[in-house]
Amino acid sequence: MKLLVISWGDFERWRETKYRFGEESSVGPSTLPILQKAIKPDWTVIVLSDTLGRDFSSIEALREDVKSRVMDFLERIGAGREVDVLIVPGIGHFAHGTFKGGAMDTYYYLLHGISQILPPKGDLDVHFDSTHGLNYITLLAYRALKELLGIAAITNKVTFTAYNSDPLVPDITKELTINVIEAGEVKPLPLFEPLPPNTKDYLGNFSLQGEDYGNVLQSLKKLREIRDQRGRLNAWISSVVNGLPLVFTSAFPEMEIVSGAVEELADVYTRAVEVSPGSVERKLSLGRGFGALVKLSFQAKVLEMDRLPKEELSMEELVEISERIFRGRVLASTKTELDRLAKSVKLDTNGWIRYSELLRLLGKNPNSQVDDRNFLAHAGLEANLIEVKREGELYVRYTKENVKYGGAMKEPWKVIETILTRTLEG
Repeated sequence: MKLLVISWGDFERWRETKYRFGEESSVGPSTLPILQKAIKPDWTVIVLSDTLGRDFSSIEALREDVKSRVMDFLERIGAGREVDVLIVPGIGHFAHGTFKGGAMDTYYYLLHGISQILPPKGDLDVHFDSTHGLNYITLLAYRALKELLGIAAITNKVTFTAYNSDPLVPDITKELTINVIEAGEVKPLPLFEPLPPNTKDYLGNFSLQGEDYGNVLQSLKKLREIRDQRGRLNAWISSVVNGLPLVFTSAFPEMEIVSGAVEELADVYTRAVEVSPGSVERKLSLGRGFGALVKLSFQAKVLEMDRLPKEELSMEELVEISERIFRGRVLASTKTELDRLAKSVKLDTNGWIRYSELLRLLGKNPNSQVDDRNFLAHAGLEANLIEVKREGELYVRYTKENVKYGGAMKEPWKVIETILTRTLEG
């Protein structure tokens, strides 16, 4: 898919200008027609601030006012109709009204909006034009877009090109050249931040009374499910970063729970926007936990495979999954550990057996308790935590029996979650 994303300011104030892009040239108030003609995108996304709105009867009316006016503008300049208009929360004091809220709401709102537009499967050729961008919104749009593209690049080929025109000097500039300011293939960059434990990190308080804010937090039932599963979800996030294929398959997120929590938070945030004549105040603010959830949801869609989660896997399946999602030194290290495990279990085992017990039967002396470094060094296939079964094919799973960790017997997944949450928290 070829996608064009552009960040705009107050489009109704732009003057007629001659633009040149490569061999193409055009005259008009915007770079969009010439970029669409040269790039030929399958879809275009226009990012606009809701501070451009003038209908203060409701937040929906404010956004619809902006969208209606920009669609009229697109028709006037002859732009293609394959367009999404993403209207994001802005802040500031203007002649027509005052907009109050958290500045970073824009970034988190963009993450959510763009994640709904980017296809998680298939190669992506993304183009970003910042020529007409509105100060910090353009910077945050670039950031949100590049972070999501890094996740998409885990399994897809993703290319990115950014543009900006020459500066416009009134009464002097005769022609503006649109310049390429960044171009290249996007490197895979998985989500590497943990889901925070505190509800306030998902939905912050901007101006609600303390009791009202507390009631809002108590109402977040879907987020409560996320917090209950936080350790397992953090383990899965870490598995992609650290090359842990059995954790990846065993702890694969339940998509509906994650996306449900994202939509719950977005809905509660929007309902807490107070609109009055000439004034918009966002009583709540989106937080880093919301951003992490959005990226987690998108990453799960990118990496979604048939029959996951799955707890018992063949060696062939573990190798196949590793080659699909890991890269470079992480992949090389993981495959080395999978090969080492396969070679050490040569004979049929007559059912499942703890790997540490099998090693003792083979005359070896494995560590009697789980060690953080061993767990990570062996791609999550630590001898005390896994069970193996060879019946021709070799199969692996995590034990359900308690293991020794830190001098005490503990549930195996509690141990895994503790180790891997630490890797994300630094």
